[in-house]
Amino acid sequence: MQDTRYMDAWIHVPLCKKGDKLYHYTTAEGVRGIVENREFLATKSDFLNDKLEFQYAVEVMERLTEKYIVNQELRERFFSKLKKEIDRLGVITPICEGDGDCEMDEMSFYVVAFSKLQNNALLWAEFTDFRGYCLEFDYEKIVEGFQNRVFLHGTVIYDEEEQMNGLLESLLSCIRNLIEEGAADLEGFFEEEANPSEESLDKLVTEMSVVCSVYAMFFKKSFFEGEQEYRFIFPPLINNIGTDKPNFRLLDQIFLPYIMVEFEGGKENVPLESVMVGAKNNSDIAVRGMRYFLKTQGIDIPVLLSDIPLRY
Repeated sequence: MQDTRYMDAWIHVPLCKKGDKLYHYTTAEGVRGIVENREFLATKSDFLNDKLEFQYAVEVMERLTEKYIVNQELRERFFSKLKKEIDRLGVITPICEGDGDCEMDEMSFYVVAFSKLQNNALLWAEFTDFRGYCLEFDYEKIVEGFQNRVFLHGTVIYDEEEQMNGLLESLLSCIRNLIEEGAADLEGFFEEEANPSEESLDKLVTEMSVVCSVYAMFFKKSFFEGEQEYRFIFPPLINNIGTDKPNFRLLDQIFLPYIMVEFEGGKENVPLESVMVGAKNNSDIAVRGMRYFLKTQGIDIPVLLSDIPLRY
């Protein structure tokens, strides 16, 4: 783990390395949009397969405070303030009951999901019913193509111990930083006698609310570990009068909001390295059709058929 690259010194979300490959599972229409229009579909964060996943980091943070902040009154003050500040930031969309509209679209984020796994049965089933396509990309070229539009990118973290360690290290860094700036009453924050002032506690909450909001974009429950997801996070499109309205696609009679994110690079082709055809597209026509489509776009790359054995 010593050679692991992280998002920054405070946010320990692992990044890929030079030479790594990323895989995007999509439909035939998705392939066409990516190749012909140089566009990726980015889904609104609270409409992903786990609708509560952006809130999960708050649950982890709460468990961390229960474990490490032994002064009960301080623990309750700190977490209450932190939760209110996170809600105020609006990055983690609150869930509303009834007809109330709690969403803050100007702070909504959109996700393009890749995986570190090629030809994975779970991902074929989840995204294409084994009838779609798995597109292989070079990590560095994807980052380069998104660099003027992407907000953040990194590896999704599924292990709760790793999640808690990341948050704890960030909390310790925030405390050390504030003590150096003069908030000496944060010394002994994890001891029973701790009694920081409201001013110092508010400063700590302000910094940790941002940390939690960033981590929220990359924490998922362990149930989803088989996806090995690497995600790119995009802010909403902004025009001169405010936030552009998203598009909507239909999936199983559900309206799912999304935006299209253009892949930059002038007139060059999107840097595809290979395409794999889903196992249920076992007709030779599917492979030949994809090869011919790519050829008409000036792309000459391997097109393979998934060898995952299926019972029909």
